Amino acid sequence: MDILICDDEPLAIERLSRLVSQLGHQVVATASHGQQAIELTQQYEPDVVLLDIQMPEMDGLTCAHYLRQLEPMPALVFCTAYDEHALDAFKSHAEGYLLKPVMQQELQQVLGHLTKLTQAQMSEIKQKENMDEFNIKRHQIAAKTYRDKRSIAKGSSSQIRMSI
Repeated sequence: MDILICDDEPLAIERLSRLVSQLGHQVVATASHGQQAIELTQQYEPDVVLLDIQMPEMDGLTCAHYLRQLEPMPALVFCTAYDEHALDAFKSHAEGYLLKPVMQQELQQVLGHLTKLTQAQMSEIKQKENMDEFNIKRHQIAAKTYRDKRSIAKGSSSQIRMSI
């Protein structure tokens, strides 16, 4: 997975970057405050944003509010030293909340959870694939009239071709 790390502490960024790499994921960018995280998320479109809460300029909770409005929307995992923000973090629809110092096992568990699709997500993907396949296969629509059979090119009602 492509991961963006946002923390105002360089040592925390370094540690998280190392853990992410050890788990086989890629750090696509790092940010030191929320506004920078929003800009980099728009640029790199990471799958996951690891986000501190208390940062200068824009805190992690405010940043999460803006990140939730992006398309595609990344998964948000808060990595913070403060457990009192957990309820607010989950209200912002965070997929995870890890306390610093983040342990590799905990990060692996959260990232592993994010890579598993729910049954509903799998069903939706399959349905979209089926619709795409249906739309690709259907290039013409056959219409029978009392005189003959005509093929109409899909998407064009003005083009009528005779098929024999």
